[in-house]
Amino acid sequence: MGDKKIEIYVITTGNDARLERVSQILHGFDLNFVFSEDFDVLSEKEKFYKKSSHRFRQKAIMAGEIGAFMTHSFAWERVVRSGKPAIIIEDNIDFIKPPSSLFSAEVIETIARCGVVSFTDFSYKISHEDPFLISDVPQKKPLPIVCYGVTPERAETFLKAMKKHPYVLPVDKWMSVPRLCGCSCFVSPDSIAKRARGVTSIANKRKGERTLNPVNMLFWVINKSRYGY
Repeated sequence: MGDKKIEIYVITTGNDARLERVSQILHGFDLNFVFSEDFDVLSEKEKFYKKSSHRFRQKAIMAGEIGAFMTHSFAWERVVRSGKPAIIIEDNIDFIKPPSSLFSAEVIETIARCGVVSFTDFSYKISHEDPFLISDVPQKKPLPIVCYGVTPERAETFLKAMKKHPYVLPVDKWMSVPRLCGCSCFVSPDSIAKRARGVTSIANKRKGERTLNPVNMLFWVINKSRYGY
């Protein structure tokens, strides 16, 4: 598709089957693939960020979660460099509406107005008319990030916020906390995509080591209160 008012970035592990699947679903679209780091690199980061993540939640952040976070941050860097608004999707996406909906004037206007807005199906909608803040959802849910739009300005905000508190929470949860990610993120009532059934997230499912250190647990309680998650 020749419309370059908006870019599409695909977050992926680089698995051949997943690349083929998403390429078929989005056949005819100009896609920018953003690849995850090697697992050895992520394993080292898992060890490095274990202590800091334990001060934000009881279980340490894992290599796969760091990989997902890093890959989204790589996409944000590319959005900033391009100077164009973007749609960022994960390679386990499935579409509720035609993919061409991503290029509609309404979607582009919504991204410009909100800065960051998810177009992923969400079970806890608090509005069926206008985009709403994920931080206003009473259940404290993470931002659904299988498909979301972001402006260069808000991508830069995320990158600056990462310098202060990187990898303390999984990326979808971090983006739902304005005091951590540096801005407010929205969910559109217009669901364009969803997570494909049977296709796992690029974040692994292995559970992080639970902390029993009372100092860490004290920090965890303080940070939950301070940052509101």
